[in-house]
Amino acid sequence: MRSAVRILIGAVVLTAIAVGVGVLTLKDDEPETPEVKGDLSTADTTTMHVRRGAFCERVPTEDATEALGGAATEKKAYNDGDQTVISSGVTDVAQEYGCIWTGPEDSATSARAWVFAPPVTLDWATQMTKSVPKGCKAASSPAYGKPSVALTCVDAKKQPTVILRGLFGDAWLSCQLTGKAGEAAATVQKRASRWCLVTATAASS
Repeated sequence: MRSAVRILIGAVVLTAIAVGVGVLTLKDDEPETPEVKGDLSTADTTTMHVRRGAFCERVPTEDATEALGGAATEKKAYNDGDQTVISSGVTDVAQEYGCIWTGPEDSATSARAWVFAPPVTLDWATQMTKSVPKGCKAASSPAYGKPSVALTCVDAKKQPTVILRGLFGDAWLSCQLTGKAGEAAATVQKRASRWCLVTATAASS
């Protein structure tokens, strides 16, 4: 009888240990949330190396909220090879890893970040920094990788968008922040400076 009791107690102890180890393992598997201080003006992104892979889960929720000016109403993530909306009304197979946060319904704000799945050469990156979409213009900004380019765009609704793109190692990373209609581009650019540092840090973790 005593032997049976000892076996039962031993089994309970081993189960408790196993559960404890399981909890620790699950906790270790959770994505780390990088702490970011300052913005691009206080960071050297030219030495950062971004991974060409998924990173959305490592972007802190509070930083997305700050960039959007309110809590996101929707968050989407997509991977290389997924069918996704690449622009208004256009769906295609993604060749990148990216995420989109949609702001409060009454603001029409959004925050995005994506990294190309294939490696990018320095020559290719240099050519892409010279590409300026219609409705956009090159803007002054601290480096976002090397080489990099900053763009400010305004649509027909007077809604400003700031885009930063650059080469981090062999990874071409883009981040984008769209503000409220009528909001000053300089105001959005200030928030974008931190947002883009946050996403670069998450993608390089």
